[in-house]
Amino acid sequence: MKTTMFLVSWIVIGSMIWSGPLEGAAPSQEVTPASPTGEVVTLKIEGWTCASCEKEIRRALLAVSEVKSADVSYTRGGAIVVIEAGRVTPDQLVQAVASAGNILSSYRASVVPNGTLTGKADEQGGRWNWFGNLFK
Repeated sequence: MKTTMFLVSWIVIGSMIWSGPLEGAAPSQEVTPASPTGEVVTLKIEGWTCASCEKEIRRALLAVSEVKSADVSYTRGGAIVVIEAGRVTPDQLVQAVASAGNILSSYRASVVPNGTLTGKADEQGGRWNWFGNLFK
């Protein structure tokens, strides 16, 4: 009986971890509209292989002083960052993204006009796209 409860518990916990956020759950990081003292910078990010890279990049962007919020999305291929106007340069954000890389991944960012991030065209083959990205 104890073994059965143990296995059921692990199955439930595992399914909760791998299934993602619950329906109706609040997102962990929302982008707020730019305030009079804020500025929106859009970054196109390359070099990531899966959606779990979002956390590393978001953490690196939020570590830059005067960054108010960062909405990082693998499916859109970039990040929308709200910064304190005149206090942070786009080059600092590009450097922060590059520093988020590790031995297995290296991220490259470039500043693009706001509103130009779109979803990836091939969502169906997304599971296999990571393999092709390894050799870019």
